[in-house]
Amino acid sequence: MSKQSTLAAGLKQAAAPQAAVVAKSTTAKASTGNRRRSHNNGEATVLIGGHFAPEVRRVLLLVQAEPENAGRSLKQLLGEAINDLCAKYRKPQPYNGEE
Repeated sequence: MSKQSTLAAGLKQAAAPQAAVVAKSTTAKASTGNRRRSHNNGEATVLIGGHFAPEVRRVLLLVQAEPENAGRSLKQLLGEAINDLCAKYRKPQPYNGEE
């Protein structure tokens, strides 16, 4: 057996278990969807997110640090922002202030 075919066979063998792990995790994610149970009230919740520049997070943390926002979580502030956006476009405001 040549050196190249031995290497190819080894790579193929090493990749086989990895493919099975990926397939299992993909199946698990597909079966659970992107919903999870809330710890507070038992209602299902969904993740809403996006990738932004690091400055966006810094500014959000500065807003959270303001004295008038003492004790408010980032989730509460984002919920307020979502309601403001919905009001701007004359849509129902879905966030009701729960943690």
